[in-house]
Amino acid sequence: MPLDHRRLRGPKESQPPDVWAAAVGLLGAEEEEEERGDEEAAARDPCALRPLFARAGLLSQAEGSAYVELSGGTKVLCAAWGPREAAEPGSAAAAGRLLCEFRRAPFSGRGARWRPGSAAEREAEREAAAALREALEPAVRLSRYPRARLAVSALLLQDGGSALAAVISAAALALADAGVEMYDLAVGCALGRAPGADSPWLLQPGEPEERHAAARLTVALLPALNQVSAVLGGGEGGPAEDWAQALRLGLDGCHRLYPVLRQSLLRAARRRDTAA
Repeated sequence: MPLDHRRLRGPKESQPPDVWAAAVGLLGAEEEEEERGDEEAAARDPCALRPLFARAGLLSQAEGSAYVELSGGTKVLCAAWGPREAAEPGSAAAAGRLLCEFRRAPFSGRGARWRPGSAAEREAEREAAAALREALEPAVRLSRYPRARLAVSALLLQDGGSALAAVISAAALALADAGVEMYDLAVGCALGRAPGADSPWLLQPGEPEERHAAARLTVALLPALNQVSAVLGGGEGGPAEDWAQALRLGLDGCHRLYPVLRQSLLRAARRRDTAA
């Protein structure tokens, strides 16, 4: 019988990979990582904020840009342009338009990667862009840009949890860095709650905490005006009093993050003045 040398013939009998994984100690590595994440969440102060790094004015190709990184792996890069002439020259709109784009890098999350351009990926990105626009519009003085459009593009480089809140803060920084007139910076803060009636709300949950959360909440605030621009989330968070407690905790987190974002914007302005 002639042999087919174009393909590699496998053995007639084989063993499941779990046998060899257990032999080398690889079996249960994912379970151990999840248990370690649960232990860290249990030992963590629910009101503690994850360290945040923010820098504005990184990209020379954009009129405004910002980079925000959260301890634990969340990394976001945003760029802003505008104002530009509206795509509809005959439009009689009195106020300008804010266009938001959200993209997720294929390597941003753990586990299996989404196929680029898949329907699920496009739908998730559209929802995140709509949430970003809802949080930013109250902060921008669109009435000062009639028949014009402002554009914001956000790229999630790594999702380590609380990604939408980081995107909101980075996009607001990018708009301010571009010289867009704003009422205030929009600051985002995320919360998560594990299953169970006695579980506390956690500020800025990490990726393992978000994965096991029964309820999630993202708050966007204009701290100088003390005005909430967006409340996004859902899940089984308990009665209305528990949601109200989560909202108060998120607003307090936004107030505590606000000085960090302001300082990064001031440093970018000083660098620009020094370079000029």
